[in-house]
Amino acid sequence: MQKIVTALVGYGMSGQIFHLPQLIQHPNYSIKTVMTRNTENITKIKAILPTICIATDFDEILNDQEISLVILAVSNDVHFDYTKRALLKHKHVICEKPFVQTEAEASYLYGLAHERGLLLRVFHNRKYDGDILTVEKLIQEQKFGKILSFHARFDRYVPNIKDNWRYKPGFMSGIFYDLAPHIIHHCVYLFGEPVSVFNQIYFDRPGSLADDHFELMLIYKDMTCYVGAEPYEREPIPKMKVVGTEATYVKYGFDQPEVVTKGYSNDYTNEPHLSYYIVTPNHKTTIPVLIGKHDAFYDKVYDDIIHPKAVDSDELLAKTVIKIMEKAMISAKEGRIVPL
Repeated sequence: MQKIVTALVGYGMSGQIFHLPQLIQHPNYSIKTVMTRNTENITKIKAILPTICIATDFDEILNDQEISLVILAVSNDVHFDYTKRALLKHKHVICEKPFVQTEAEASYLYGLAHERGLLLRVFHNRKYDGDILTVEKLIQEQKFGKILSFHARFDRYVPNIKDNWRYKPGFMSGIFYDLAPHIIHHCVYLFGEPVSVFNQIYFDRPGSLADDHFELMLIYKDMTCYVGAEPYEREPIPKMKVVGTEATYVKYGFDQPEVVTKGYSNDYTNEPHLSYYIVTPNHKTTIPVLIGKHDAFYDKVYDDIIHPKAVDSDELLAKTVIKIMEKAMISAKEGRIVPL
């Protein structure tokens, strides 16, 4: 079986939790190099993989002809530049969300990938969360009649401002760029591209220098998606809700996705989630939540590299997410509904 020789650029939270563990355990990838300048992280990596190469400069990876896939788990300000440089060196690329700031930048990079016959993929791993898989299944089973609205939240109780890039002024900093890609992706994945958007951004916590709360409407021809995230969640509301003419579905709480597990013994998570299908206020049925399968992301990347597809549905989704976010920022700045 052909293995894809891979380099991971960056070893922060995402690299440690979502990328390296999967690459180590996946039979179709050979992780050769990790790039980090953090001595503590180098020690952690060497404890896991004593023979792995450590790079401290991106050119070391770009000039390594054995490496065919580069995973960019780096700060937002270098997403465009690093992606472009890797594609020009004939490397496949996975880039963390929020990817880039504009639809034009995204189109340019995907065009570059197409010219060279390379895969470019944005790391929309939460497509494989159990709750969105459960919602997708219920919609496919036509459980709702005509769907009127979809609600998705990423609320948390984080009243104190932490010392990381999300809470500092900077390029694509703040909660909107951090969390909106996840839930916008859910909406586009389920319902396609909206007609228009209306977005409001807030600085709720005293001393906030970057946005920590957003409320976004994705307006479709005959339904609306309401998505948002705020830092003072003291009493949880549904993380996801689908409202239809015949029924409503609600699900509370965050999943703990199975990041690296293979050979699932159960289709459903063992975690106690509040998940209900409601026909009337007095007719409520508990719905088991499907297990999250984040490892499916790397399964699909491998298949799409080895067997290139004429049409990349993930590309269309990623570009639409960028388009929506770009328009949503215009909406927030100008205080108006912005058509797509």
